[in-house]
Amino acid sequence: MSSSPEIFPAGLLHWAGHRSGGVRRLFDNQSGRPSGRVIQTNLLGRVQAWARSLSNPQENVPTVLFLVGGPGNGKTEAVESIVIELDEALDMRGVLVERVKALFSPEGSNAVPRLAIVDLSDTSMAPRTTSLVIVQDASVKGPEDTGLSPASLLVADLANFVFDSTNIIYVACVNRGVLDDALVSAMDTDNHRSQRLLEAIIKSVSLSPMAPPCWPLEHDASVAVWPMDVESLFSPLANASSSPAGQLLEVATAMDSWPVYSTCSAAERCPFCTSRELLSEEPNRSSFLSVLRAYELATGKRWTFRDLSSLISFILAGVPTSEDEAPSSPCDWAARLIKLDEDRGSKLGSLRAQAPFLLAAAQYQHALFGRWPRLRPRDLYNNLKELKVERQPTLLGLHHFLSSARGHSLPATLATQLADLAEVLDPALANPDAEIAISTSKTIAFRDLDTRFSHSVAEGFEFLRRHRCLSNLEGDLLKRLSGADDELSATDVQRRRPAVAQRTQRLVRDFACRFVKRSLGARVGVVRDHETLSAFLRVIDGDEQQLHEVVRQVEGLMNDKERFVVALNTTFGESLPPEQRRAVLFAAKQKVRPIEVVTGGRPVSALRFLGVGGGGSSQSIPLTYELFHSVRELKLGMLRASLPRAVLALLDTTRARLAGKMVRDEELLDGSEIHIGRRGDVIVRELRKFIVRKGDGA
Repeated sequence: MSSSPEIFPAGLLHWAGHRSGGVRRLFDNQSGRPSGRVIQTNLLGRVQAWARSLSNPQENVPTVLFLVGGPGNGKTEAVESIVIELDEALDMRGVLVERVKALFSPEGSNAVPRLAIVDLSDTSMAPRTTSLVIVQDASVKGPEDTGLSPASLLVADLANFVFDSTNIIYVACVNRGVLDDALVSAMDTDNHRSQRLLEAIIKSVSLSPMAPPCWPLEHDASVAVWPMDVESLFSPLANASSSPAGQLLEVATAMDSWPVYSTCSAAERCPFCTSRELLSEEPNRSSFLSVLRAYELATGKRWTFRDLSSLISFILAGVPTSEDEAPSSPCDWAARLIKLDEDRGSKLGSLRAQAPFLLAAAQYQHALFGRWPRLRPRDLYNNLKELKVERQPTLLGLHHFLSSARGHSLPATLATQLADLAEVLDPALANPDAEIAISTSKTIAFRDLDTRFSHSVAEGFEFLRRHRCLSNLEGDLLKRLSGADDELSATDVQRRRPAVAQRTQRLVRDFACRFVKRSLGARVGVVRDHETLSAFLRVIDGDEQQLHEVVRQVEGLMNDKERFVVALNTTFGESLPPEQRRAVLFAAKQKVRPIEVVTGGRPVSALRFLGVGGGGSSQSIPLTYELFHSVRELKLGMLRASLPRAVLALLDTTRARLAGKMVRDEELLDGSEIHIGRRGDVIVRELRKFIVRKGDGA
């Protein structure tokens, strides 16, 4: 897509991964590159340096490249960058690009080939390199590959283009599943050479703390591998001013691609132009990116380029509902709702009543956190009928908004991610003592907002309006909610059904408070468990003080006071056997230490690891966010019995593995005891022998 003036927000609709721009095809500018420009990553910087080195015959550089990862991680973009950089390094003036483009753009109904071979014999690299072989997607088969699986084709590639083929550059995009299947295929056919290489590749792209360098491989400098699904798109780059996610957001909010604010068909009440205004300036831009990064930390799931493009499309352009007859642009959708809302002569139907809610909810803060407690379809409406206020527009709109489908639909994958994001990061559930800046000179705690809105919507609204921290749409909706709250406070309404009136009034005030907290929290990046997430990010980034505190807490969890205690005749997930049949190992306290991960020739690790025990019995344990969160809660007084199941399983698994190695190593058992049953029988190791000391019940 070309970048021309005023193409957004309508142009952003094509950023969504489920639309035509979702899948990237080599050298097809109409597919898979919604931003219209190359987004710089650490891999692309590495590829540029590799291409320059490859053109120098004096340098020994890899000639086999494997790009490993799932869909939407930018593998095709990396291949395209490799071809462009090689074209420039070889001074081919676009010839190489045209050759590759022709091979991957077949005429008519011909399928895109799985594998393409480009002749380089007429370049400055001949005879050192005579061919470039590209496998754009190793998970598919070509029409001529009948009877062969993608895994067996990859094994065949190793024999044909990798082993003993020093004059070939081989580049393949492959996902982890095909790599595993190829290893199994090589083992089944006793192809030991392919097996060793595939084992080295799989080991190099693993998340293990002991994973070796992958660019190039530790014991084969001719092969380089890069895991595309490890690095976060929110991590800063060495060769760019902003992260990949930041670059994508910059394109989406570029001023020259949007109409001047308040000049679109929806004017100053356009939620999409308002969102662009907010996200084009600090601190809103950085806060938005920090919220998405916090999602990765809290869930362990990464945003891919495809997911991130879909998200930006949704928060800045939305998706009109089926009721809206597909207007020409998101701004027109908003203008239609505004006109419907202002038409007092029309019937107060569902869409008209919801209009102010749908407009406000389309802003990016509320699109991110758009989940509300769902009401049973008629509950609120029946309450309004009892109070005889069922024709009050704002209350009727609230009923329809909370009990019907949302005003925007989502691709299935993005809907799941936004549901998870709202559950784990909802600013409305943030620490009440967390403070947020509502102006350059005023800071307020969430608790103060709770207090003001519990008194009345008007009190909270008037306070925020003085500080001008709400958008026009948010201010308009709160003003209406304030009027509805006042109407529910009227004497005749309160006397009619006191309990129902108070219950409905609490619902209105709670909605208004949640609405404001989500808006302000998203704009300053203060979300649920904000302090814990910030501390966890510091640990990931190398804060030794924070890591030392975690190590001490985990050491306390792994040991029982000053001893390591574990049942030997059960495993994790099983209940303990009866006491009379129980065998329990009592060993010296097992130390916990941070594990230094390999940094050279690898992407930055998304996790830190801890080592438990020493010598040959040492076990690694990943420092997940759940484990980190749990040890912080323990420090604040939480009981061990309240630890999450996932954390208990992680600790029990580590204990079981550690105990399994200890009981098989006689040296490690020195000083340890194994207690048998209720009688107190103890197995000890003394004078290089195992001795059973009988208990009192013997």
